[in-house]
Amino acid sequence: MTFETELRDHLHAGVDDTPVDLGPLLAAGVAHGNKLVRRRRLTRILAGAATVAVLGGAFAYAGSVDGVPDGAIAPAGPGVTTQAQQAKADITPQATLALLLELMPDAKQAANRRGGFEGVGSVLGVYTTTDYGTASIRLEIVKDQHPLPCSDTDTDCKVTTLPDGSRLRLLDTTVPGPRGMDEYQQLQANLIRKDGLNLNLIAVNTAPAEPAVTMAQLRAIATSPRWQLQLDQAFITKSAGLFTPRLVTQPSVPQPIGPQPTSPGASK
Repeated sequence: MTFETELRDHLHAGVDDTPVDLGPLLAAGVAHGNKLVRRRRLTRILAGAATVAVLGGAFAYAGSVDGVPDGAIAPAGPGVTTQAQQAKADITPQATLALLLELMPDAKQAANRRGGFEGVGSVLGVYTTTDYGTASIRLEIVKDQHPLPCSDTDTDCKVTTLPDGSRLRLLDTTVPGPRGMDEYQQLQANLIRKDGLNLNLIAVNTAPAEPAVTMAQLRAIATSPRWQLQLDQAFITKSAGLFTPRLVTQPSVPQPIGPQPTSPGASK
């Protein structure tokens, strides 16, 4: 089952007469693709797979955080001079959102902002998601990612190698809306950088005739040099109050610690 098929099924299931929250639908499609990639790599040992990232686990979201502090977020990029700002720290879900808002044309349109950590039992990355006008946006920064190809069914998909050696995949496709009556526009920018930063940016426009997010905007956001695995500590601290991040999913079965005894009759 393809990413688009999985997303279509989730859109249809149980939402005939209710508003659609596109964030979880996007996450469910990505999670399904992750499972397919792991299976393919185990059986065929081939590089690359058609999935957004090997993240494992379900994607869940924290509560709404529309009440963003009025004060401006300290810059994440270069140019800071104080000792506190020169210190670096790992990027957080809140900092991911803060930087995303700075790179968007009109951050005031963003609402229902949330995010958390990716992974099952251990952190494999961070994510944030927000509504933006008539669009829903999800951004992931993950540790491990496999190159996404353009499939034969993709009518508007392009993979390019950027001057710095990064690999960028841009996808413009459609997904069915609720009740199957409308078509939504889905845009993806999937970036694999040489320095180890892997970024997935997904937007769904529910009003394609007047899209809230364009492919040009999505590309500019994804390829901004301001995305780093570590940001200024001042920026991390300032953005911490944006929301309470969702923690990684815990394993459903307790994981053993230390070496496990071999079963009777096991070969030596």
